Amino acid sequence: MLRKTYATLLFVLATSVAAQTPTPEEIAALVDQRVSALNPYGELLNDPDPERSLAAMQIMLESGNAELTRMALEFGLLSPNPVVRRAAVEAHLKSGPTLTLKFEGGDDPDPNFTSTVVGYYSGSTEPGNQGYWKIKVGEYSADDGCYLHVNARSGCFVTVNSDGVYFTHDQYKMLAARTDVTDEGLLKGFAKIYKVAEPVPLTVQLID
Repeated sequence: MLRKTYATLLFVLATSVAAQTPTPEEIAALVDQRVSALNPYGELLNDPDPERSLAAMQIMLESGNAELTRMALEFGLLSPNPVVRRAAVEAHLKSGPTLTLKFEGGDDPDPNFTSTVVGYYSGSTEPGNQGYWKIKVGEYSADDGCYLHVNARSGCFVTVNSDGVYFTHDQYKMLAARTDVTDEGLLKGFAKIYKVAEPVPLTVQLID
């Protein structure tokens, strides 16, 4: 009796698992469905008319749809057109993201590197003398032409212009950095950080 009950239970469990596991054909159909749903947006982004392409990217970035926003941001940051790259960066900054600034202390870091990142930035460090500072971007100030710190009393945090993307923290000269958008969609450059004598390499990742 127990053996029969056990066999019945195994059969029920196996049937339940089989019912919940999609077949390869079902997965393929779902993939086709998702790709076909996104293809029209890809076509809009790749419009041969650069103005229409730029407009499509900006509208998608402002859509509030996470998937469309990511698609448009990736398209813009990886574009060979500097105008499109800049527009993508600015649209991303307008969303008020929390950025992670990665500082590289090098093989022979400044004695103050760790204390600055951890003590003054409330950041963290990892082996290899890498420091990380997470900080949220504030609102855009038309008067100052920049994106403010969350604490507006600290003034400009990010400034975007034709020469690059600048990060500043004027209070106690905590930070002064210039970066460019790379072909990989990263912001890379050098930063002068508080109490560290020489500028250090800086990377900011905009695409997860």
